[in-house]
Amino acid sequence: MAKGISLHIGVNKVDPGEYPMAPTHAGWEMVVVPQDGGGRARFPGNFDIGWEGPLASCEKDAEDMFQLAESQGFESTILKTHKATAESVEDEIRSAAKQLKTGDIFFLTYAGHGAQVEDISGDEKDSDSLDETWCLYDRMFLDDEQQALFAKFAKGVGIIVLSDSCHSGTATRSGASDEERDRKRRGIRAVTERTAKAIYEGNQDKYDRIQNNLERRAKPKASRILISACQDHEHAMGDDDNGMFTHALKKVWNDGKFKGNYEDLAKKIKAELKKDYKAAVKRAGGDKSKVEGQVPNFVCIKGASAAALAELVKKRPFSI
Repeated sequence: MAKGISLHIGVNKVDPGEYPMAPTHAGWEMVVVPQDGGGRARFPGNFDIGWEGPLASCEKDAEDMFQLAESQGFESTILKTHKATAESVEDEIRSAAKQLKTGDIFFLTYAGHGAQVEDISGDEKDSDSLDETWCLYDRMFLDDEQQALFAKFAKGVGIIVLSDSCHSGTATRSGASDEERDRKRRGIRAVTERTAKAIYEGNQDKYDRIQNNLERRAKPKASRILISACQDHEHAMGDDDNGMFTHALKKVWNDGKFKGNYEDLAKKIKAELKKDYKAAVKRAGGDKSKVEGQVPNFVCIKGASAAALAELVKKRPFSI
């Protein structure tokens, strides 16, 4: 009998002491972190400038995905904010890779800030020359690290990844009303890109070292599907209840009444987000410049077998 293991990550804020910001770029959601006595101050004086990036609903997203996975028979784990460290995430993924065999499923979801760092390995030279990251509690988790971990899964395992996060900067998820949410969608890009740059430069040696020390170019044996909240150049939005992507997914899933495969799921989520965008434009009096849309991404990554990937895409979502 096939086995399913799932991991659900939700990060409502990060540790500002582990996200120091280069002071020339600091300027959004920053906090002052007193020196801890261990010589951690990176800038003149006895303080670091750190970034906390508070969000409203990422833990709720993780809880909802955890419940969905359990309802489908997965052995599920949830890591929320303080427990969502790079070490914890790595340990859970490595453990799943050791247990799962051909025909089994690994289901991974993330809700939180997404950012980018400079690509020093050269694997992004044909795209944007930036590595996308998840902002875990204690540090950014690079897409290169994910690739190295996914390569540890056996041939014939199916990996499903849902990412409700931005890939080019940070996201805003707070705000109670539709009007407030729409207002907060405006003018955020320049600030968030500056913040992402400041976070990277504030700890550049660490992130460059991680890239340099990774196991390179291991070919994945497991097939993988990624459905993300938006494109690399877009922001993922949300409110106090859920990320907009997670909200759309839940509506389409309809407590398990959804009929179709993974491709159908992605198309219907896209349609729901498009409806939300049109409604927001209408509330803005037809002024599209006041509303930021997001278009989800559906990516299929072949492992050792094209046939196995095709079979995975055709499966009923979240079935084992």
